[in-house]
Amino acid sequence: MPFKRVWDSSCPRVWDQWEDNGTKWVIRDLPPEDDELAIKILAENLCTDEALCEHSKLVEDPVSVRSMLDFWRGYLSQRMSLACYEEKNGQSKLVALNVCLVVCQGEKTNDLIEGEKWKNVYGALEVADEKVDAFKCLGLDKYLYALGLVVSREYRGARLGSRILAARKPLSLYHGIKGTSTVFTGPASQKSAARAGFTTLATITFKELAEAGLDYPEDESRAIKVMALKYE
Repeated sequence: MPFKRVWDSSCPRVWDQWEDNGTKWVIRDLPPEDDELAIKILAENLCTDEALCEHSKLVEDPVSVRSMLDFWRGYLSQRMSLACYEEKNGQSKLVALNVCLVVCQGEKTNDLIEGEKWKNVYGALEVADEKVDAFKCLGLDKYLYALGLVVSREYRGARLGSRILAARKPLSLYHGIKGTSTVFTGPASQKSAARAGFTTLATITFKELAEAGLDYPEDESRAIKVMALKYE
């Protein structure tokens, strides 16, 4: 049975908060009114800088960009995404987010993927997901998955990515979900995941992606990783 988030008057819920040098940081559910701001952050930061998008030159293909943003809109509407806000001088500013969703064993996806560049990126995620059975590795029939971890460029270096990944735990446990797994595509996100306690289930080199018929260099030094964490 597909998972459905109950979004009621208690939402958005806060999953983590801390203070640092006079700035308060809050990680909470992304509310519907911030969806388009989140899409703007994804478009301006992830579409340009994420490893697979960058190599595929995704931003040069308007069809791919439009399709990718529509894809994210669909998953944001599931209301499981995490948002990090900077709260300073009475103002709250969205600076980072993680597009999250719950996947259930046996459930089929019907993602509409348009544009050759976006198909090349999405194809890499499919290769990674086919290489390892996260349900089996975690021993679960559902887990929290994610399709984009992004920190606005001017806020990088503050380890916000690791804090957001750690906030998956209270979000998941509150909804009866005992684990999480994601394809991390670049060194920065892979380090953030390791810092948050994730372990590697599978490593897929760019060479393997090329051998699968995708447009990537036959480079064994660059790789994407399926990483997971079980919550006890």
